[in-house]
Amino acid sequence: MESFHLGIWSSLIIVTAFSFLVIFLDGYVVKPWRERRWRRLAESGDKEAQELLRIAKSAKVSEE
Repeated sequence: MESFHLGIWSSLIIVTAFSFLVIFLDGYVVKPWRERRWRRLAESGDKEAQELLRIAKSAKVSEE
């Protein structure tokens, strides 16, 4: 049985694609979900969620 060997280029492509996938999922899927969850908890009176939401809002960069 012949073993499968990844070359440097195919390994580089796999790592790069996985990195872009993780960045995309964090920025467009997890981040909005996390902020909605913090907002819901903050509205119910959770002090930690209020602080996390305040930090998240202050960290946003506006492009003018």
